[in-house]
Amino acid sequence: MSKISGNGKHETIAIVLKRLASVEVSSDKGGWGLSVEGCAAPSCPALPLAHQDSQPQKGITLSVLDQRTAVLIFHKVFPLWQYWAHWADLAWHVQRVAAGRVVVLAVADAGTVGLRHAAPHLAHLGAVLVPHLPPWARWTWVFIKGGRTIYETAVLEGSAPQHAHTAITLCHLLPPDHHLESISDLERQRWQYCSTYGVLGGLCDEHHPDPLPIPPASPLQDGRTLAAVPVVVTAGPRYQYLYHSLSTLLAAPGALLHNLVVVLGDAPPPTTRLLSLLNITQVSIPVHDTGNTKLFRYYRDVFTFISTRFPQAPAAIMLDEDVEVSPDFFSYMSQTLWLLKADPSLYCINAHSTGGYRGLAHNETRVFRGSVQVAWGYAVSLDFVREAVALWRNATNPITLLYDFWLYMEARNGRECLFPEISRSRHFGIGVNTHSYLMENGPLSMPLVRHVPVPLHNVNRLQLSTWRRDLSKAIQAATVLQGNPCTSTFLPSPPSSPFYVFYYRLDKLKGGGGWPVPYKYFHTAACLGTWSLSEQGHHDGVTLIRFAINATLLTVGVPFSRYSSLWPRTIPLWDVDALSDQEYDQMKVYRQKNITVANQRVTSQLLMEMLAGAG
Repeated sequence: MSKISGNGKHETIAIVLKRLASVEVSSDKGGWGLSVEGCAAPSCPALPLAHQDSQPQKGITLSVLDQRTAVLIFHKVFPLWQYWAHWADLAWHVQRVAAGRVVVLAVADAGTVGLRHAAPHLAHLGAVLVPHLPPWARWTWVFIKGGRTIYETAVLEGSAPQHAHTAITLCHLLPPDHHLESISDLERQRWQYCSTYGVLGGLCDEHHPDPLPIPPASPLQDGRTLAAVPVVVTAGPRYQYLYHSLSTLLAAPGALLHNLVVVLGDAPPPTTRLLSLLNITQVSIPVHDTGNTKLFRYYRDVFTFISTRFPQAPAAIMLDEDVEVSPDFFSYMSQTLWLLKADPSLYCINAHSTGGYRGLAHNETRVFRGSVQVAWGYAVSLDFVREAVALWRNATNPITLLYDFWLYMEARNGRECLFPEISRSRHFGIGVNTHSYLMENGPLSMPLVRHVPVPLHNVNRLQLSTWRRDLSKAIQAATVLQGNPCTSTFLPSPPSSPFYVFYYRLDKLKGGGGWPVPYKYFHTAACLGTWSLSEQGHHDGVTLIRFAINATLLTVGVPFSRYSSLWPRTIPLWDVDALSDQEYDQMKVYRQKNITVANQRVTSQLLMEMLAGAG
């Protein structure tokens, strides 16, 4: 209908009647289910989704419905029957649901063991029962993001299934692309995209949307180093991760949109439409197989693409779709990339810190070097890319199908990488090989530099000859520590010296081509709280551990290290093989991560008393 406004012009007014959607949610040992009646589209959730798969996943399911149509715009199962890390992925996704969406959470079989730090986050959004759920509870919660709870219910004990049914009043307000008089085609495309796909943070926030087109990043003071360096993002179907990664990347000072290309392995419509919306160059590469075999061949083809598409580039910067970069990412790269050409003993520049855990990362100006694989957000020279491609062609039966570890084992040829003390990139997504314990005791435990620019300290002294001289002097001048590193009194507190050195027994692996014995390296590194699951991070058998803001520990593995000649023979080597059974058991207890499963003793009666205020 229309009316005449005060200025004599006709205004069109659309009248939308309030509609109801009937939502049914189930939670039981066989999985979970969601059906919606009254959904205003052909693609509505009308089946128990868990039973569409031959092997239903167990955990907590997150489903997001469009508040106007009740169309399912997002669905994912988070395996929170596992204790480690997946709570962070659930919290990340829930945080990025746009205000006003209808959110459905349900337990499929088992899913509250690993809720952990996600529980207070959900409680902040309005969940009442979630902080008190015992490990094997059945639970469903339907709420409006940023609004009210529609219902929340749980079965705390036993194996009885839970079914809940409710009616939701759909939003009667028109979407942004209907009420803006002069909306651009780009904005119209945005809101059409957001009516189909969800959990995209600011892209689909109707109150404070991210600007489109993406505004150019501020330039670096000297951006010439990066002018000819392509930035290649590898991606697939996880478009929510990809949008966050691209948002942080293109906001970092020094980012150049025309240098960016996204190389897609799997290229479903949500991803390709997103990249078209953002006006980002995209290239698709056919992929085959599954799991690590698929990834191994995909990255081989990505390296091949780089070598043919950018043959004259001095280097290429690479990151995955689930890597968040620091604002200082390009500043860090611009100050270090020249070393790939100046120092042939280097093969990569990592933005991710090898040992930059909280408590071990203090100085954002410091950069180290060591034997490490390419990590999340890295640069390699085009010469190295071509070397790797030549080896890849003949890798018919590789030792490992983890491409980054294969590059480390087979292609680096003894060369090292640079890495910062505090990371300029962070892996935030959970994928094929970065999940569970590894994720929580790696990327989730590392801080990220949050400002720019950071002038790096003595970058020219990272070249091999200078680094070796400086390291030798530091070892010789360091205060020697003795004893078992798996004791609370091993590290001095407060430290009285800027450098300490610890000599321990580290043999070469027999027939291992110059590799150290893994378990001896593991025990020493694990005791000291740094990366221990492989021997990566050391420089010629020396690992730098910044255990205080003003103190560095240098661990020297003898006789493996080239610096073994500096070991005073009067100082005994710590040797894990020489420990008694009792000492070895005590050492394992010291390293053990504390696992606390919440609410193991909660009963229905106890919960009722707590909620009634009678506890």
